[in-house]
Amino acid sequence: MNNNFNPLDLSGKRFLVTGAASGIGRATSIVLSRLGADLVLLDLNISGLKETQSACKQTDSVIEFDLKNGSGIKDLLFTISDNQKCLNGFIHLAGIPYISPLKSINEKKYMEVLQVNTIAGLELAKAFTSRKVSEEGRRSIVFISSVYACVGSVANVGYAMSKAALHGITRSLAVELAPKKIRVNCIAPGFIKTNMMKETEKFFSEQRNEILENLHPLGLGEANDIAYACAFLLSDASKWITGSIMNVDGGFTAK
Repeated sequence: MNNNFNPLDLSGKRFLVTGAASGIGRATSIVLSRLGADLVLLDLNISGLKETQSACKQTDSVIEFDLKNGSGIKDLLFTISDNQKCLNGFIHLAGIPYISPLKSINEKKYMEVLQVNTIAGLELAKAFTSRKVSEEGRRSIVFISSVYACVGSVANVGYAMSKAALHGITRSLAVELAPKKIRVNCIAPGFIKTNMMKETEKFFSEQRNEILENLHPLGLGEANDIAYACAFLLSDASKWITGSIMNVDGGFTAK
């Protein structure tokens, strides 16, 4: 019996993690690093990235980059892989929240949200398929959406639009990229105790926030709940899973 058996072992694999400076991105980076992965940590917040790096392997690299610069994503991935080991996958965790009722929704703002939450993920996937960027063989892409891509919510149309689009992208790319042995999956988290959640809480009453917590039969989630799901979808333990939307939401969408 092999006492060291670990189907989530990521040793020898290299992944890009966007939104790695805080919250779920930081937690995911730490989990992947502990499972042996080599990481490229990306965010606009360089100080946060360095804090994340300090909890990972010091050989993991950090890149300050604004994902609103969609035209620069291809060159970014080519640079990441130039004269270095290619990528085995990526997780698109970077995202912008947007709380606004329909009557006051702003086109400039929701296009910015769409650029970071959705279009950047698609551009990353496009560049990732290049032989200069990713290794041949089993590869994995993981997008992060939201329960609000699955259920309706007042004043959330701009954000929900950006996340729901990822579900269609996931299913379409899963079929298109399967011949290349690239799996594409998406995680739809429920409400996670992060700084982003604290930012959105200020828009609502204490009573509303209590109701929100009660909507999760298992309570609100922790960042590691999503991190472990990411690790599973990147690992060979999920080699027969593609095109899936994984609800990791404490039972939110089951009610």
